Amino acid sequence: MAKKIILLFALILLTAAGCEAAENEDVSFDTLAAIESADQTQALALVQKKDDNTVYFVIADRNLPAMALIPYSPELYNFYQNPDQYGSYPPLIFFMILAEQARGQVDDELGEWKDDLHAVPVYALFKVENGQIICDKPFFSADSLEATHFHSEIKNPMHTQLIEVFMTQMPRLHEVITSNNVILP
Repeated sequence: MAKKIILLFALILLTAAGCEAAENEDVSFDTLAAIESADQTQALALVQKKDDNTVYFVIADRNLPAMALIPYSPELYNFYQNPDQYGSYPPLIFFMILAEQARGQVDDELGEWKDDLHAVPVYALFKVENGQIICDKPFFSADSLEATHFHSEIKNPMHTQLIEVFMTQMPRLHEVITSNNVILP
């Protein structure tokens, strides 16, 4: 069930993000790995677009209802595994893409818009205790995608929840990827 929902979310988001698909053909994805929370309300998946092999994280929360897409990178995937020499972790910086967003809400000034697609840069602090990721809220953002400083607090509870799901569920996604012998780019 989770895989079908995640693939549907990925299709909607990637189509909204302007991914190219042949006319009258669906964009096809492979689910590399997917997990759900114990209550089956939250999901995190790693999907790969079949036509060009691009890889994305897809985050969904049925209680909001909300979903987001994050472009994959090895650094992002392994963010919680690389402490510095003192045991601290560098800030996690990434872009969260939200589709079908209505304007006129908190956080509208963050990132950039293209029609109803909202790309939000995220700056998140965290620590790892006993293998669990502990988010240090609030999360921060900026008013453009080229920002070098992140001074604006992310205030939309939906955005905050999606970021937290992404970060805290990453160790479980790693377990599934490892147990399924998934080879990542």
